[in-house]
Amino acid sequence: MNLSLQESSEGFALDHGPWDFAFIGEKLDERGGQAIAFGTSHSTKLIRVKYNAEDMILSFGDKDSSIDEIEDDFKFLQNKKILIESTTVNFVELLLVLQQAKINGCETSILYLEPKSYSKRRMPEIVHRREFELSEQTLGFYPVPGFVNTFGSTMSKKTVFIAGYESERISRTIEENSVSSYNCDLIFGVPAFKVGWEMNSFANNIGVMKEQRFVNEPFYSSATNPGTTYDVLFNIYSTLDPNEKMFIAPLGPKPAGIATALFLINHNDVSLFYDHPSKKSERSTEVKKWHLYTINFGDND
Repeated sequence: MNLSLQESSEGFALDHGPWDFAFIGEKLDERGGQAIAFGTSHSTKLIRVKYNAEDMILSFGDKDSSIDEIEDDFKFLQNKKILIESTTVNFVELLLVLQQAKINGCETSILYLEPKSYSKRRMPEIVHRREFELSEQTLGFYPVPGFVNTFGSTMSKKTVFIAGYESERISRTIEENSVSSYNCDLIFGVPAFKVGWEMNSFANNIGVMKEQRFVNEPFYSSATNPGTTYDVLFNIYSTLDPNEKMFIAPLGPKPAGIATALFLINHNDVSLFYDHPSKKSERSTEVKKWHLYTINFGDND
């Protein structure tokens, strides 16, 4: 697999498209609106995607597709050029569309608009100065078929958390999935989108690391470069013991989610922990940078 990256302060400066299809999600803030407008201008057709975790149904355009039907339903992508607008598309939708892009030999690009700032919670106390309002709620750990493996009682879980700002999501993952904190790894986004933002993640997660008694040293990968996160995931994967199975919980920035999705579709023995959060409206303000990632699917690693 080959991954190339572009970044710019303006969308028009990117070397791009046109694409046959652009997959989009819901507009929640200014950058989502700009991202969808970009997809509209540079693709033949927009397709809105939404995954229902409880029913395991992927809605795209005017069609509802069960997980069992999705491969047949996405044959229209064969050898097409597609854009996935990941600023607005949620993680599971990104994962499922990327999987079909690989199966159908698509020329695939992923757009992500980096926020200038995130919305903070309205808490005047200094102790809460790093608390952010990013999610309304989480649905819970409904499995995504095709990305959860069963294993025998003699096997152990190596759980890899990609840390974000919402540390309570790590606690819930551990408590609700019988995760041993002694066999967990954390990946922090360093360098962050903006100098100093890494401290938000450190400060918000240090408590849960102490409470859950994490013993492994954390890993670091660029918050804007999915390739570096992919490499860290592969390094962890390559050191697994024969009796270990790897699970990934992508709780951090969307570029790390892109890396996770690519890693999962390239390694079918790796599983996903995901709590299906509902994103909060107006969760960010303005756009700092535009990122366009182009993927050439080839060898897994």
